[in-house]
Amino acid sequence: MTKVDASRKPGLLMVANWDSDVGYAWWLMESYWAMIASEYDSTMRSILAYPSISRIPDVIRDAPIDPVVEDFSRLKLSTLRRQWVFLKRNRVKLIYLSDKPARHWIYLAFRLAGVKAILVHDHTPGQRTAPTGLKRWFKLVLNRMPGLTADACIGATDYVRKRYLEVACMPEEKCYEASNGIRLGLPAPISLHRTLGIPEGRKVIVTAARANRYKGGDFALRALSRVKDLIGNDSWHYVFMGDGPHLEDFRDMAKNLGLEDNVSFPGRVEGVPALLQTATCAFHPSKGEVGYSLSILEYMLAGLPVIVPDNPSVSGATENNVTGIIYHDEDVMEAAHAIVQMIQKVEVVERMGQAAKERVREKYSLDETHRKLRNIFQSVLETGLHS
Repeated sequence: MTKVDASRKPGLLMVANWDSDVGYAWWLMESYWAMIASEYDSTMRSILAYPSISRIPDVIRDAPIDPVVEDFSRLKLSTLRRQWVFLKRNRVKLIYLSDKPARHWIYLAFRLAGVKAILVHDHTPGQRTAPTGLKRWFKLVLNRMPGLTADACIGATDYVRKRYLEVACMPEEKCYEASNGIRLGLPAPISLHRTLGIPEGRKVIVTAARANRYKGGDFALRALSRVKDLIGNDSWHYVFMGDGPHLEDFRDMAKNLGLEDNVSFPGRVEGVPALLQTATCAFHPSKGEVGYSLSILEYMLAGLPVIVPDNPSVSGATENNVTGIIYHDEDVMEAAHAIVQMIQKVEVVERMGQAAKERVREKYSLDETHRKLRNIFQSVLETGLHS
């Protein structure tokens, strides 16, 4: 761990909401921190504040970042004094937060400590209810009071950017989009059939997600039960890759539905991108994402058409009948028919899979995400820092 001391460079503070070794799921934010630190290394000293540090990820260790133990993950009166002292001591001029409110009274306190610009990057999933009437008017007024709101509200997708506008009622000039993207390289394929002992002749439907009900594992099993009713169980197999609190519940549900010979729940799996390439299609029946999930992009890159609900927080990266099939949310039979189409129509799978691969390469690369985020910093924050 690097000790942060005074220097002539102003501080750029990036905030983690979790321990430094929380796991593979946060590689995307780590890539943002490393890119931003490299971009501003000549003019600012980048500091990454963790609530706790157990192991520094390689990407952070290799970047021009000073990782420190300082808890900025909580915005509370009880933590403010320590945070305020830290900001003053390290001459922090810019703060980059993730998944924090667009408006908070503590932002004004941070500014009194010398902070010139605050960015908030929202990666939280799901739909929200837009306010109306007096509540909307009140939000609009508060969000235009000096110092209380972030200088830039960045959506992890355009869906989240619109949520800032419609639900948070933020001024349009403060709302930006830097859509989540993935690395475009693919490893050599690894056979799902051989890895999991699936009969070679079966088409494989795959989901890669956390094993909880919010991600729709129970809905998937109900839809697959209908698939069994429609076409039997000899031609297909379903694989749910991921661990979580409801994994055993899903296994029990599969057994109760008579699907135990047609489904696999291997838990957390290493090498998912290699395995996806040998599947037939992907099924992502989540109740909420940020417009789409990284898993959906990984399916697409692997050349898989994706079956998703018409929930706008899930289906944003899918074009119906072009890169996949969109069914009405919670319609089990419609989802089942979409799966049957993927199992039975090879030409549909090939056409949609190729279109999905081309779409993700054109629109959802990590390089493109970094470019957009870099432009937001340059066009908005540098102006604020030198004003």
